[in-house]
Amino acid sequence: MTDLDFPSKNITEWLAGGKFFNYDKYQIFYIEEGRGQNLIFLHGFPTSSWDYSRVFNGFSRYYRCFAIDFLGFGYSSKPKKHKYSILEQTDIIENFIEKNALKRVKFVFHDYAVSVGQEILARHLERKDKKYEIDGAVFLNGGLFPHLHRPTTIQKILGMPIIGPLLALLFDEKKFGKSFSEIFGKSTRPTEKEIKSMWKLITYPLNVKIPHKLMHYIKDRRLFAKRWKDAILNTDVKLMFINGGADPVSGSHLADEIESLPIKNKTLVRWNDIGHYPQWENPKECFQVIHEFLK
Repeated sequence: MTDLDFPSKNITEWLAGGKFFNYDKYQIFYIEEGRGQNLIFLHGFPTSSWDYSRVFNGFSRYYRCFAIDFLGFGYSSKPKKHKYSILEQTDIIENFIEKNALKRVKFVFHDYAVSVGQEILARHLERKDKKYEIDGAVFLNGGLFPHLHRPTTIQKILGMPIIGPLLALLFDEKKFGKSFSEIFGKSTRPTEKEIKSMWKLITYPLNVKIPHKLMHYIKDRRLFAKRWKDAILNTDVKLMFINGGADPVSGSHLADEIESLPIKNKTLVRWNDIGHYPQWENPKECFQVIHEFLK
C-alpha cells in the first residue's frame, strides 16, 4: 500500500533545500529530491514551485523529482524590465533538462505551466531527433484553450497597459488573499498563514511587484491557440487531466471540453468540490492518482 503520510516543507525549508542554475544572466531556482525516473513539476501564476510542497516529499520517495521556479516567480530572478514569454520559459525548462542530461522525463503542469506543457509537446512532435523522451504528462487546472479561460477581474486589470502596472504597485497581501481565495473550493481555501507565505514568495526578495509583466501568458495563449491545441490532440504521449470543478477560471467547463475532444491516451479525473489548486486542496488523492498514472 502506498504511504500517504508525508511531510511538507515551509518556504524557508524549501529555499534551504534548493539550488540555482544560470540561464542567460538570470538565476533560476529549483529543488531536487529522490531517485528513480525523472519527474518535473511546473507551477502556475502568480505563485511558485512551493505550490507542490504538499505532494513533493511523497513523490520523491518514488521518483527523482525537480520543482522549478519560472523566471519572474518565487525564488528565481525577477527582472523588472524583461519581456516575458511562454516560449522563453519553455527554453529555460529545456535548458535545465539538457544541463542535467535528462534523457527521459515525466511532467506535472499547473495553470501558467500548462501552456509551457503544450509548447513542450508541440516541440516534441516537430523534432525528428528527440532531445529527450516524455514518458507521461499530467495537466492540473489551467487555460488549455483560450476561449474557455475565464481570468479573474484582477487578472484582467493587470493585463491592461497603463492601469495594470498601477494596480501592481497598489496590490498588497490582503487584496491578494481575497482574490486568490476565490478560485479555491469553499472548504479547501488557504489559511491566512499560507497566504502570507505565498505573498512572500510572490514579492521575494525585496517587495518586488511584477504581476502585470507576467500576464503575457494570456496573449501568448491566443497567439498560439491552434499550435497548442494541436499539440494536445496529436501527441502520442499519455496524458492525464486533473480538474477541480469548483474553479471559476478553468473548472468543470474545461473538463467538459477535454472529455469531448478526441485526445489520444487521455485520462480525466474530476473533483467537483475542489478548486484551481488540486495539488494543494486535495494533496493525498492528487498524489495517489498521479503516482498510479505515471508508474
